[in-house]
Amino acid sequence: MASRFQAVALVSSPTYSNAVAWSNENLLAVASGHFVTIMNPAMPFGPKGLITIPDSKPFPIGVIERKDVASGCMLPTCLSRDVRPCVRSISWSPLGLAPNAGCLLAVCTTKGVVKVYRSPFREFSAEWVEVMDVSEMLHTYFAKIGYAEAHVASPEDCEATQVGSEQDDSDDDDAPIAHIGIRNKSRRQKNRPFITAEQYARRSAMLSSLVVAWSPMLDCKSSRNFCVLAVGAKSGKISFWRVDGPQRYSITQGSNPPPVALLIGSIQAHDSWITAIGFSKFVSDGSPQLLISTGSSDGSVKLWRGYIDDMLKSTEDSHASFSLLKEVTNVGSGPTSVLSLHVPDTSPHKIILAVGRGSGSIEIATYHTSVGKFDVSASHYAHNQVVTGLAWAYDGQCLYSCSQDNSLHSWIIKGDSLHEVPLPPNILGVKMSTDVPNVSDACFGIAVSPANLVLAVVRSFDVNLLNPMYEQRSQKAVVEFFWIGGQKLQDDSESNDENFPGFPNTDLVNWGRNIIWSLNQYERHLDKPLVVWDMIAALSAFTKSEVNYVEHILVKWLTSSLGFEGAPSFGSVLPHVYRCLSDLTSRQLHLLNVINRHVILKEAKLNDSKLWVTLLETCEKDIQERLVGCSFSAMLNSDEQRVGSAQMRLWVAKNVDTVKSRVKLLASEVKKIEKRSVAEAETECCSYCSARVPFDDTEVAYCEGAEKHQLARCAVSMVVCPLSPLWSCVSCNRWVSNLAPETLFTLLKYPPPMHKNGEIIFSKPFCPFCGILLQRLQPEFLLSTLPV
Repeated sequence: MASRFQAVALVSSPTYSNAVAWSNENLLAVASGHFVTIMNPAMPFGPKGLITIPDSKPFPIGVIERKDVASGCMLPTCLSRDVRPCVRSISWSPLGLAPNAGCLLAVCTTKGVVKVYRSPFREFSAEWVEVMDVSEMLHTYFAKIGYAEAHVASPEDCEATQVGSEQDDSDDDDAPIAHIGIRNKSRRQKNRPFITAEQYARRSAMLSSLVVAWSPMLDCKSSRNFCVLAVGAKSGKISFWRVDGPQRYSITQGSNPPPVALLIGSIQAHDSWITAIGFSKFVSDGSPQLLISTGSSDGSVKLWRGYIDDMLKSTEDSHASFSLLKEVTNVGSGPTSVLSLHVPDTSPHKIILAVGRGSGSIEIATYHTSVGKFDVSASHYAHNQVVTGLAWAYDGQCLYSCSQDNSLHSWIIKGDSLHEVPLPPNILGVKMSTDVPNVSDACFGIAVSPANLVLAVVRSFDVNLLNPMYEQRSQKAVVEFFWIGGQKLQDDSESNDENFPGFPNTDLVNWGRNIIWSLNQYERHLDKPLVVWDMIAALSAFTKSEVNYVEHILVKWLTSSLGFEGAPSFGSVLPHVYRCLSDLTSRQLHLLNVINRHVILKEAKLNDSKLWVTLLETCEKDIQERLVGCSFSAMLNSDEQRVGSAQMRLWVAKNVDTVKSRVKLLASEVKKIEKRSVAEAETECCSYCSARVPFDDTEVAYCEGAEKHQLARCAVSMVVCPLSPLWSCVSCNRWVSNLAPETLFTLLKYPPPMHKNGEIIFSKPFCPFCGILLQRLQPEFLLSTLPV
């Protein structure tokens, strides 16, 4: 079995499936007991975020007769002894829903309560901030429609105690039975409707949530981008909530309202508990649609189609936005524990669904949308106990599974069937920490890193094997990290030396192929957040022993990106890069800059480091020109205040011999519509002494006062940065006060045709030179994302 390269202890043990989730901003959330621990994989022993699950009062759904408490439908409620709620399900939203453009985290507890949290980027604390209570909104909706019942008794029909607010005089305050509203004529309290035990159980099942899942970010031409949060309940119903992205992003206090969720519909997906939900996007009849997979405790699995355009105009009681696409398995196939849904980029008309069962078996269902053909493979009895985690990697070529029997398996897809392959060994030489014992007894979740090179697994410890004095108190579970960049995805019959001559080691060949695959994925999907921590870590480890191998990978990637035959060395490919620099996409330049800065130039063994320095400088000059051109286009197509126009025109004048004619033309057009002259830039004043600040450099400025204060310039607008909190880039250490246009990050070639100057949209806070997510600079003892 492959050896882990890192392990982090947890203070509480997970108890439910899918207990770990990896966000698009490189944060790892682990559901363990009554905590959610958020950690940064780049600093596993550094600061950690925390969500402490509070106790919650039951919703006032009605009162019942005392004699009905012992009825069969009430037994699950009456016998429940959960004093402190635990975390049952967690899910990260896509990037861009939080006010700071980060991810939101949805948390579902064992008491059926669903809440959404954001990172404390303003509060400077470890505890994450609650932004919405979905269960409270769901209760309000059900109460308004009378729980979809034909007749609900009015409050005058009975005199009863308020549910959950008043209890009988009992010494056992922790008994859940005291939370049930019971008809009591001797005490006059606020009236609630008198209902039967069956009604109470039905309403409780409607409000008791079991699983949460976020959809991918959905694009809409007529509105802002939005995302859908699905909440599955014990009643078999799934409610869908639309959360729109903020109009503007900010890191200052009170500048943005919190996210708002709007109920857009619900479906009665199953007749039993909802145990798993999965999302993906696919294209049908030329239009993008949302794909939803649902699983139930009765064993049934279904695929649903969501119509994106209808989600914008749906009302809360509408069902038109969702329709059943296919019933994968019927009732009686064994409880469904986990689902993993994927639509391969190489086969966009193929839908692959992995189903994990309570029996330990795994099923693969394949649906070909072009011909309407549906295939379900035979069950693979991979584990001896319930399957607790499934995760696709490498565009559906590889599947990882884990189980409560503490086993971890790797599978590859051949045709439509699964074939087990060994987990790749750790050949990078990264040492494992020795302060975490290896006495785990169950696996509760699995997650794959954004670049598909690292696997995270959460396990619980066998407390009987831990030291009762030093370990049992502080180490209840562990998060393990495995390198999977060397995963074998192809047959031995394919020639290895043809692609990587001079490196006959099979593991090195697999690593090279998978790293290049990851790089190409970021190029093909410009909307995919640029998170390359695992790639940087792997390449940095290789440079300590295989410097030529790292250079060979990068040369092969560059030659394939530029479309010419492979060159033997970086020195021979560099002239082609300079000549074809305008043909590279902005995403390729960003990737090249990040790898160059954090891998190549940090390794002193390289003989041609000067060439890499020259390449970094050349790429940044090209990005600077693209940034100025896109900013000029934004100014010409927007009625907003044109911040930094004078500074950018001064930059064009200083570099008139090197910038392209397109940028010069845009600069002249901007000058025509400007009400103020170029002297606007010369009127900048020092934030400390109010002295004049001339424009001499794009990144730093010095005032003309006696103290010669050094001031930072905004990396986007070139204006002097204010003293208020600013966006910071953890890669190139630049500051940003104004965000760059989205067109900068989606340029496929520079300069673009003139007729493409349409409406300019300002992007999420990405660094214009590195392409990674900007963030507020925080102290080292606080959790922050590190995409690189």
